[in-house]
Amino acid sequence: MQVEEMIAVRAPAPRARRALVTVADMRRWVAPDVSVHTSSAAATLVPGDRFALDVFGGLRFDYLVEGASDREVAFTFSGPWRGRERWSFVPDGAETLVRRRYDADDLSLLGALAWNTVGWALVSAHYRLELSRFRELVEREAGPPAEIESGGAAYIPSAVTEAGELPFPVDDG
Repeated sequence: MQVEEMIAVRAPAPRARRALVTVADMRRWVAPDVSVHTSSAAATLVPGDRFALDVFGGLRFDYLVEGASDREVAFTFSGPWRGRERWSFVPDGAETLVRRRYDADDLSLLGALAWNTVGWALVSAHYRLELSRFRELVEREAGPPAEIESGGAAYIPSAVTEAGELPFPVDDG
């Protein structure tokens, strides 16, 4: 039982990741019917932090930041059903691919009933809306443009370049 969406944003991966874990930014891109409540005054969510999402109709999900790296943030949640949510940020030239995956894994009868009746449709609709709002926020405040990471160029020994010869032909034009 999962929902997965992917978008490309014209911003560096650190900026996209920051929009996810900065509480003020999160409050700006979540769906209008969702409110974010943190359990601390911290401006940025880090592993071990807890927060809650209240959704229309009285649904409440309690989240825990399970782990975070430069390219991924993982959450667990509980509420009408339980599961995991994972965000990945993959640099791709001047863009970042943002992947959001939601796994509902509550195997109880009540959890499965909630997921199959309203859960999947609710999460799927919110994902599309929220990722659109997320992209808009990140691109509006993107910061310096992303670049292709260095390190992929071929190695040219210094003895060759000091002699003024390159190991490949150069067309002068």
